[in-house]
Amino acid sequence: AATAAAWAALVAQADDQPELRELIDGLAAQGGGKYLRSRLAAAAYLGMGGRDAGACDGLSAAVQLLHLGLCVHDDLIDGDDRRHGRPNLFGVTRETLRSIGAASTAEHRAASAAVLAGDLAIGECIGVLARAPVPDGIRVSLVLEVVTALGQAVSGELMDVSGEGLPVEAARPARTAELKTSGYSVVLPLRLGALASGRADAAALAALGEFGRHLGVAYQFMDDELAVFGDPERTGKSTSSDIRSGKRTFLLQLAYAGSSEQQRASLDRDVGRADLSDAGVERVRAVMRDSGALERHRACIVRRAADAVAALEGAGLPAELEAYLGVLARSVPGRSA
Repeated sequence: AATAAAWAALVAQADDQPELRELIDGLAAQGGGKYLRSRLAAAAYLGMGGRDAGACDGLSAAVQLLHLGLCVHDDLIDGDDRRHGRPNLFGVTRETLRSIGAASTAEHRAASAAVLAGDLAIGECIGVLARAPVPDGIRVSLVLEVVTALGQAVSGELMDVSGEGLPVEAARPARTAELKTSGYSVVLPLRLGALASGRADAAALAALGEFGRHLGVAYQFMDDELAVFGDPERTGKSTSSDIRSGKRTFLLQLAYAGSSEQQRASLDRDVGRADLSDAGVERVRAVMRDSGALERHRACIVRRAADAVAALEGAGLPAELEAYLGVLARSVPGRSA
């Protein structure tokens, strides 16, 4: 509801700009998902003693808007035209243009719309925080937190893209996950909520940051696992695109490290081939299972989740908040979507 209110306010300002209103409508239609970031921001704010419903809504909407903007850009970078099992903004725009006879320019115009839409969502994230009903000093801190997290996300995205051209063993998937996922998906919402409450000391903020760093990596690694072994009906994502694109995941690194010479030759032949057959995809999965990579990968996720819980110990967080975050962390290794 808070995110919808932000879109409504933007639409009201774009009364004489039908193109902008159409873009906003397209963005609003991309909503959905688990709202993990919004729930984390609300949990930290309320758990630390925050009581203003407007501030809580603003924090929750802001992190959702940032996530949406970064997802629109990420889909464009990855060449994806679907998210949550349905066409994303790029895909919808391209098909709309094709349907009205603009096929020759559809790709470029849809990509342009995605870039601008992502920018708009990220900008509105800043706007929502700048209008949040909190003291001026805290409001500035909230905006600076977003700027820092955004810079980390950009750095992580660059590492992810650059990693595609690196040898598998030279990639840094854990560090990429810390920058691209942990920073804005877990650390940022928790720090925003705690800061907005006005009751978080340095120890609490540091503990929440360390918790978020470990949990974000666990969450990303679980995503990478589901991107190969998950159920597309539940995840809404392909289970072959990472293999065909040669994405340098920790799971792939473990597969290479634990494989026989024959298995590595098979991986060299199959991974990163855009035209790889379904049978070839299954060969890669078999190597990941038979080499023990999948089992070791899951153990790493469990360990990261445990490290996240341990980071909260002794930080003096309210018991209810610490318990909530502990349950959330322990649930990550078992998620299927």
